[in-house]
Amino acid sequence: MKKRSILLSLSMVSIIFVSNLYAKSSEFITNKKIGPYPYYAAHISNEDKGKVNRLKLLNSGIAAFQERIDMVRRAKKEIILEYFIYERDTAGKVLLNELIKKAQEGVRVRMLLDKSITIIEVDEYYGKFIKEHGIELSHNNRAIDPSSAQFRTHRKIFAIDRKEAITGGRNIGDDYFDMDPEYNFYDRDVHITGPIVQALWDSFEGFWNHSQILPSKEPKPSHRSRMFRNRRSRERYVSLRSPQHERRLAEANEFVNNMEGVDSIAKRVEDTARPILNNIKSHLCPKVTYVSDTPGANLKRRIFNDYRKRYKILRKEIHRRLLDKNETGDEVILISPYFMLNNQWEKDLNFLLGENKKVKLYTNSLGSTDAFYVAANFYRIIFDWEKKGLVPMIHDSSFGALTPVYDESVAKARWGMHSKTQIYDNDSVYIGTYNIDNRSDFYNAEMGIFCDGSKSLVDELKENLNKRLQNAYTITGEGTAIDKDGTPADVFGNASEEELRKMKMMKVPGRLFEFLM
Repeated sequence: MKKRSILLSLSMVSIIFVSNLYAKSSEFITNKKIGPYPYYAAHISNEDKGKVNRLKLLNSGIAAFQERIDMVRRAKKEIILEYFIYERDTAGKVLLNELIKKAQEGVRVRMLLDKSITIIEVDEYYGKFIKEHGIELSHNNRAIDPSSAQFRTHRKIFAIDRKEAITGGRNIGDDYFDMDPEYNFYDRDVHITGPIVQALWDSFEGFWNHSQILPSKEPKPSHRSRMFRNRRSRERYVSLRSPQHERRLAEANEFVNNMEGVDSIAKRVEDTARPILNNIKSHLCPKVTYVSDTPGANLKRRIFNDYRKRYKILRKEIHRRLLDKNETGDEVILISPYFMLNNQWEKDLNFLLGENKKVKLYTNSLGSTDAFYVAANFYRIIFDWEKKGLVPMIHDSSFGALTPVYDESVAKARWGMHSKTQIYDNDSVYIGTYNIDNRSDFYNAEMGIFCDGSKSLVDELKENLNKRLQNAYTITGEGTAIDKDGTPADVFGNASEEELRKMKMMKVPGRLFEFLM
């Protein structure tokens, strides 16, 4: 399990007890209203002259990584990135190397990263050296402010020159691009070209310029020595902190400035990814809608009655579609790494099942997730929903060999699923950052693309889903499941005894703090 998941599990118990009702009041930024969608939303139809938007599914992790590298190399004027996680690993280093080269050519490069205490890796120490190469770095959500720790930017934007963009489930890291020898995600992005890219760009600008987003500052050793009464203790404290400061500076300098061998790794990535990219189809989307939550959400705003209307725009559109009989066909497919239900989601599911619609869920098992607190709550509710008619299709953690891998060790890794996709009928789909959980509904800033009217896109997506389901099993009753061949399967996805023990340990805290998950 990833170190950040351990930290997240430990921190969930403490965050709720800290509040800051004197947090700086956020600005209310609104984008131009287009059609029926307020604030950070845009609707563009290809029926309008010249409004042509094309979408490509990036199902392969290594191909999705190469597409980002290609975009950097194609950029002429500007590159923007916004991510929840940017890891200090091979993928993070390869991409940073490409960005540095482009910045040195005079292309403007802006990076906006979340600074949640549980996941931040590229902090002000790394920012110091990144900025020396001409790259602008800002952070959302100060890690030292636990009252706002849940209000993260979970958005994912990678765009160039206001002409093309990628969004979807992937952060920047080896495990999102099929490059980690221990644990990888089956994920999904969508590459977009056309006028709708401007909407993504505008929403990035709204976040980038918001008062809650702070430029990365010069790192300094901690001098919080006023807690000590005597001079000797204060000096001892500073002397202990200074070596840590120097060590972190050295580590950051090494990551940013030592690029020896990185170009050869990039060549290996391209050799694997290029044949996949060359065979990816481009789909015309007759009606594309972009929706994003707005910046500025915090604990103080959360208690006001207008919070959801002002900040939680995406959840409103998702729930509206699910409850609109004209928006869904006979079958709805929900794809999410988490399945954590609140009152609205229970209402949605009961409505869909009551309308005799077939509702399928594809999500993680205990064996494939890296979040034990989520698994604890999932197994508490899933058997009851199966009795109501929901079809739970669960990933079992094995590698499906769906695409070539960067290294043979990757094929031996444990695999989870991380894609956030909803299929509403034969030609309507959502792809974005939204999980089925309370964090996406009430706390995180989320975003995504809806495409209506492209049967070819949905057909390709379903074809890929069916391949992924070769490594899944279906829950059939209380504690029972079958695999694709109808053979009895382990309902916990072949989880180890250690994983079962950790899940049991999380049952009580997971139940207590479910509203934060």
